[in-house]
Amino acid sequence: MTRSRFLELVLVAACPAVGMAQMGGMMHVPAGTPRVELKGKIQKVQVARGQGMPHLEVRSGGSTVRVALGSVRYLMEQNFNPKAGDEIVVSGFKADGVVLAVTVKLVKDGKLLRLRDDQGRPVWMRGPRGGGMQGPPADGQSGPGGLH
Repeated sequence: MTRSRFLELVLVAACPAVGMAQMGGMMHVPAGTPRVELKGKIQKVQVARGQGMPHLEVRSGGSTVRVALGSVRYLMEQNFNPKAGDEIVVSGFKADGVVLAVTVKLVKDGKLLRLRDDQGRPVWMRGPRGGGMQGPPADGQSGPGGLH
């Protein structure tokens, strides 16, 4: 998928229904939810109208796992453009068969994106518009928004 096609899909997805799904979806992590690390290959990138929060389908260890990302706007601001076939490393919380991503690393270019803090709170909700500071970098050296 080209960058322009990805951005086109993102813009189509940025409708009120998707925004509400993002706000009403799994936005916090219940106590005791297991933390997992997943390494694999992206099979599908799902960013489309009516599909809720953007997510990836990642093939790892013989099975496919859904990885919930975050706000479409935040992904665009961070220039996060995953593609099917990309190798990926995800750290997150697993609940109900879905991994809620805390960090996502695209292996090909070494970029690490922080989506949530260590308690599972979305970092995109705490930027200048959210009234707080960005969450701490995943690796202690990341630039703004956790991407380096």
